[in-house]
Amino acid sequence: MAHDLEAPCPEDAPAWDALYRARGDEVVESRPVLTGDVFAETNVSVGAEVQVKTVIVLQHPCALRSNGVDLVGRLLVAEVRPHKPLPPADWRGYARMMPLPDLYPDVASRRRDQAVFFEKVHVIDPDGLGRRDACLSPLGVNLLLQRWVHHNSRVVVPTFDFDDVTHGPYEECDLTEDWAEARESQAVDRRRAWEECHEWLRVSDQEGGPTRQSLLGDAQRRSSVRLAARKHWKSL
Repeated sequence: MAHDLEAPCPEDAPAWDALYRARGDEVVESRPVLTGDVFAETNVSVGAEVQVKTVIVLQHPCALRSNGVDLVGRLLVAEVRPHKPLPPADWRGYARMMPLPDLYPDVASRRRDQAVFFEKVHVIDPDGLGRRDACLSPLGVNLLLQRWVHHNSRVVVPTFDFDDVTHGPYEECDLTEDWAEARESQAVDRRRAWEECHEWLRVSDQEGGPTRQSLLGDAQRRSSVRLAARKHWKSL
């Protein structure tokens, strides 16, 4: 059965907050870089010239890191530029882009509404990433991947199919953020806190059993992993 490109809200009730986990001051540095993160003031090589642009990270979370903590040497990003907001019905079209309405909700100018342009992609050095302005919600990440895959293949994969392969890594990113914030309050370096969380998640609570990381991908068991994590970092 054919599927249409999806919108984040009903046609009769446009509301864009569902796209975002954090914007502006809501974004915290203890959160690892993830698919759908928007970075302003990012250095992008265009021919022999280095230009400063706003970009969004396109790769799946599992493709972003070489060892679970450090970003890979080159990141795939797409440019983010101002664009008028589209009503939900129009999200079935405009396949070359991903709308980001209300990306800057406190701005009154045309800069408030933006879009990802899939024809403007770059491979960048992660050291060139600038200020992180937004993080997408799980729905936002899945919509981004849906539109990106459709742009490249003309296949429409339902967002719930993407959720099967993104919700576990997304939960891990959330937990790593919480872990780092807690450990930084205990004067532990952020990178070390990320390493602690990475190491803890990749261990099983019982010999031969599933790792805690795999349990984060199980909706019935992830809350117990988060509870165990809080108990663990408080004991360190």
